[in-house]
Amino acid sequence: MILHSGFCETEFCCTISMKRFLKYFVIFLLLFPLILSAQIFKRKVNRNDENGNRKGLWINYWDDDEKILMWKYHYKDGMETYVCREFYSNGKTRIKFRYYGKRIRVKYFDENSQITQKGWSKWDIAEMDLHYYWDGKWKFFDENKKLVKVEIWEMGELKE
Repeated sequence: MILHSGFCETEFCCTISMKRFLKYFVIFLLLFPLILSAQIFKRKVNRNDENGNRKGLWINYWDDDEKILMWKYHYKDGMETYVCREFYSNGKTRIKFRYYGKRIRVKYFDENSQITQKGWSKWDIAEMDLHYYWDGKWKFFDENKKLVKVEIWEMGELKE
């Protein structure tokens, strides 16, 4: 089989070229997610913006080898945002925060990853002061994940 100047002169020749193209295209599709994930893992962490505020992903570890996470927070304009987590020294989640503006959905877990309590909190920011408090319904669970108590909090004070 001879190809002349890169153009197919017969149907057979075009079929082989199309098969070769599809082969390389499939290989590319299989490798693309790996290439993309490698770029994600190489992103920079623990950075500050031009004003000195934390930005992006911030990570701290329990160990010097940086294998066991202590906490993982996301920042925007110096404030925590998105989903943030704190971990036990065994690597399991201790607290999970999900930010919705000034409202925060909080979940606490024991060292076996069983939920112990969950509820809502708020944060208020005044000049140089940050105030965090429970605000809303809080549910408490036993070791079998059975609901054992519900409390209503308003601006850090227990109402029910």
